[in-house]
Amino acid sequence: MVCEIRSFIGTRPYQEDAAEKCETDKGLFAAVCDGIGSRPEGGASSGLAVKRFAELFKGWSGDNYPAFIVDAASRIDDEVYKRYGDRCGTTAVTAYITGNELYWLSVGDSRLYICRGGELTQMTRTHNYSYVIDLRFRKELIDEKTYLAEQKKGGLLASFIGMGGIDIVDVSTKPFRLRSGDILLLATDGLYRSVGDEAIAGILGRDSPPAETADLLMEAVKSCQGSLDNTTFALIRHS
Repeated sequence: MVCEIRSFIGTRPYQEDAAEKCETDKGLFAAVCDGIGSRPEGGASSGLAVKRFAELFKGWSGDNYPAFIVDAASRIDDEVYKRYGDRCGTTAVTAYITGNELYWLSVGDSRLYICRGGELTQMTRTHNYSYVIDLRFRKELIDEKTYLAEQKKGGLLASFIGMGGIDIVDVSTKPFRLRSGDILLLATDGLYRSVGDEAIAGILGRDSPPAETADLLMEAVKSCQGSLDNTTFALIRHS
């Protein structure tokens, strides 16, 4: 397996994204986090989160990974909250590969994609307010008028690490079976908002070497017009 990490500050005055990878005899682990914008400690919280995820993974006993990673996220949430209070927070998406098995966890709007045979699939949900009001509308907890009125707040995060209790988390309780040649992409919103899923799929589907594919993705980001958000991703090719 090969894991390539790329990061770009964009036109922002500071970098709030962070990424980390580590490989042990238990497998490959990667984490990508995006500090919450406009909060003074956003970059510090994302940096702390990826560092602690990697440290906890290295110390993991090897038993019951889903329980371990949920506990790790909860511990990191508590650490970030105690250190910075309500001044910060960060999204998180993690992936763990052992043999042909993939496990993931996500909090917030950073995403995990899998590209198989040129087809791109988003494996995680986007935990923003739009996700919340969609659920409420489907459960008939709000009417259509309220649903439409609330859409203007749809992009706001509904869950993140550093809340002092994570509201929404996605975790794979059973392994996803990987095939040789599958490409995993863990990304902050700077990538998919600027480049778009269709263009991402086109680049990943070229079957280029991982380092070249990662460079092409970052070139696509940099070629976008207008204000550019921080962009960070980890690209993993399974073999």
